[in-house]
Amino acid sequence: MIRIYTLALRLGLIVLSPYFLLRGRRYWPTLKDRFGKLTLPQLHGSIWLHAVSVGEVRAIEPLIAKLRPEFPGKIIVLSTTTPTGQQLAHRLKGLVDETFYFPFDLPAPLRRTLDRIEPELIIIAETEIWPNLLEQCAERKIPVMMINGRISDKSLSRYRLVQRWLGRLFDGYTVLGMQSALEGRRIESLGANPNKIRIFGNLKFDIRFFDRAMEVGLSRFLRRWNLLWIAASTMPGEDEFVLDAFLKLRQVRPELKLLLAPRHPERVGGVLDLAQARGFKASRRTALNADADIMILDTVGELAATFEYASVVFVGGSLVPSGGHNILEPARYSKPILFGPHMENFRDIARLFLDAKGALQIPNASALAPMVDCILSDSAIADSLGRNAHRVLEANAGATDRVLDFIRTNIFTGTAVYDRRL
Repeated sequence: MIRIYTLALRLGLIVLSPYFLLRGRRYWPTLKDRFGKLTLPQLHGSIWLHAVSVGEVRAIEPLIAKLRPEFPGKIIVLSTTTPTGQQLAHRLKGLVDETFYFPFDLPAPLRRTLDRIEPELIIIAETEIWPNLLEQCAERKIPVMMINGRISDKSLSRYRLVQRWLGRLFDGYTVLGMQSALEGRRIESLGANPNKIRIFGNLKFDIRFFDRAMEVGLSRFLRRWNLLWIAASTMPGEDEFVLDAFLKLRQVRPELKLLLAPRHPERVGGVLDLAQARGFKASRRTALNADADIMILDTVGELAATFEYASVVFVGGSLVPSGGHNILEPARYSKPILFGPHMENFRDIARLFLDAKGALQIPNASALAPMVDCILSDSAIADSLGRNAHRVLEANAGATDRVLDFIRTNIFTGTAVYDRRL
């Protein structure tokens, strides 16, 4: 089966190569890393952490911060899949020794990468399954940990199609660290050995801000916006909903401002056009305009810190079927949060917040303006939502320490580095 997978991956890369050559130019600088031709010095005995993009990098940042003093003699390297994830990884230079792009899951790129960094441990954030990587790590006796694992509703149905093969692949992990008992049951139903499953919890509850103070100019700018609605991580199709809702709200609240943060920075130009077509004075964050009604965030890694200035936060990816986005960061600032019906990727978190009255869920886009207005109209509701959200956050923290304790107890224990029986 792995040969068929490898052949299909090779053919897929060949088919997609014209796209990367013609339209995917931002990926060109990443290709050397993806083919395993790293420009890093020769490393020995590293801890290799992998995080796909921005959300995963932020989730494992607290773990990286604790690994450094816990294992001071270890080299820590961090790989990402996306350019935006790599941008954020570069900002952790004080915590990690090297950063690079994750290689293609093909034998030759993987051999070159593993030879260069010589990891003693690989930690993969969330449910990333790379068959060739697992096979080569088994041959080299390198332990591979999954942390923050989850199986979405959509993924579960797809995984069932290859369930027999998946069960063998899961054996390549030293431990399958899942976010919740439900996720643990799901991965076990796909053939995972229950002795390898651990419920560490969700690392995103432990996200902290490490020496990343907001740029002074932006902070001063946002302080002047006393009534601010933040629409965070919006997806295509949602920006129109947000802007139309803002147009209605401004009729009764002319002092209200909007910070709109598209999930993907490359969409900023299009969102700016949508705002201006509706008659708004809109500007990019990198071109601050004191007369603007709307700021479009076109930078990476700044959104989380802006929540401090929000009066209300709408979390995107939830009014269109994209699975929702992280609601924990505004909760850290005790802000009132609302989201739409599509929170499949954050199902457990959303339920925790709704049950604790720490967030509000709207059924569709037409309810967006009335709900934002309701929160802005009643400070008691806003304060209660914010307090409850923060309590949920604090009550569910601790996954990072559980992962660290497992590594300390089961991986780096004296001279015993690896045990396939775990």
